[in-house]
Amino acid sequence: MVETDSQNDNSGREITVKVLVPGPVAGTIIGKGGEGIKEIKSLCSATIRVSGRDELFPSLDERIVLVVGSAESTLQVLNIIQEKVREVVKPPPDNSNTRGKPRSNFNGRSKEMKIIIADSTAGRVIGKKGDVVKRIQTEHKVQVRLTGKDDWGAVPGERVATISGKEAEQVSGAMKDLLSIVSKAPDSSLNKSLVYPSYPVYDMYYCGGPNPAYNQFHNNRPPPAQHGGAPPPLYNGYQPDFHQPRPQRTGRRFI
Repeated sequence: MVETDSQNDNSGREITVKVLVPGPVAGTIIGKGGEGIKEIKSLCSATIRVSGRDELFPSLDERIVLVVGSAESTLQVLNIIQEKVREVVKPPPDNSNTRGKPRSNFNGRSKEMKIIIADSTAGRVIGKKGDVVKRIQTEHKVQVRLTGKDDWGAVPGERVATISGKEAEQVSGAMKDLLSIVSKAPDSSLNKSLVYPSYPVYDMYYCGGPNPAYNQFHNNRPPPAQHGGAPPPLYNGYQPDFHQPRPQRTGRRFI
């Protein structure tokens, strides 16, 4: 785990958000010898932490960046991250291996920012009958999607807000509105941990058990819904009910 700390920006209330980024983007944020993190620190008055290579958000093959600071300094950091996402996440050449993913996935991800906010704040972002999120979408010409509490892989207390837009300025404007809402919410506290406990049961529904013991357990579970069975159990956040160390992965996780 890479970490830097700087003094809090006293011009506004301190807020906490997490941002999901593909592995290569996390590498550019950190930079060689941590130079990238140092550069961000020199530009923004915020605390920044980046999860390790194997510290991924449940159900997504992406690393986590924790940002703590005022709404203004946090937006500065998010804009830097967005710039790196748009630079790094590009479709590979036509003759390259995309590991079974449609090439459109790469184009779409490069225009997205995935921001984790507290579940208690989600209602304020959505607004009454969706009026707030509709205003943000219309005003900035973006799409805003929030994960639901019952989505597969959902983490208790956390929601992922995905903001997508053709232009970086559009996404930046929407992120500014989002952070303004978070900064004014009295119940916007977010867990600052970047390490999510293993949940092998959840993993097995998506990629199968990597060894006989796990396969035997998996075979005794109902199949995923797309195969005509019951859906997999919900990820149990920071209190997993199936205590076993996550086995070594042999490849990329199914997305």
